[in-house]
Amino acid sequence: MGGRLQNKVCVVTGSGGGIGAGVARRFAEEGAVVYLLDYNEEKLSATVGAFKNLGLDAEGILTDVGEEKQIKEAFAIVAGKHGRLDVLHTNTWWAAKKKAADLTLEEWNKALSITLTAPFLCSKYAIPLMSASGGGSIIHTSSVGGVVAFREHADYISAKAGVIQLCKSIAVDYGSERIRCNAVCPGIIDTPQTRSDLEDPDYSNYLMSKCLNGRIGQPEDVAAASLFLASDEASFITGSVLMVDDGWSII
Repeated sequence: MGGRLQNKVCVVTGSGGGIGAGVARRFAEEGAVVYLLDYNEEKLSATVGAFKNLGLDAEGILTDVGEEKQIKEAFAIVAGKHGRLDVLHTNTWWAAKKKAADLTLEEWNKALSITLTAPFLCSKYAIPLMSASGGGSIIHTSSVGGVVAFREHADYISAKAGVIQLCKSIAVDYGSERIRCNAVCPGIIDTPQTRSDLEDPDYSNYLMSKCLNGRIGQPEDVAAASLFLASDEASFITGSVLMVDDGWSII
């Protein structure tokens, strides 16, 4: 019996590690052909190698999503090999972690470029492939910070809120072409990027206080939610915002 994404062609960005790698692995385990995009060649190679050792159908494409040319080339590779795309899942962010008045314009622009413009550009090149093959599912990783505010994260939360609105816009504009677009909004997830926060006793206690069931999230938690949105089981769901935050956003 095939998996829930059997033979679907998927692109997952930011998948050299963390949430992206967790999502890519779950998609591959469910039968998908998965293309992992990441700018870190060492991490990307190691992750793809680990997947192949498990017998999973995965390929890596070294891609800096801050560069439109590289994004365009990555999707051209997928188009050349398959002629279609069924699922796009993006996982990219950068933040200076400052208050608004302390941010430089360069920092602000970099945060928007990596966190918001990259998902837009990936969507721009994914949509024609999905449209030509009868539809698809786009899932952009926003954040609990796209819904509620954090201190000293003006750039990050602004960009992540924009990701949610990007998803809704795509859902409205391309629903007639059977292209769905939804946002997943993780709370605190244990990844290499959050490890320093989790190792700080005071900040870790604060983060734990936001988790109503008393545990820190894992990439597999986001992967499970994303699998549902990617699958045909979610064919009547578009423009939604799925919180994967253990209740952070309601307290």
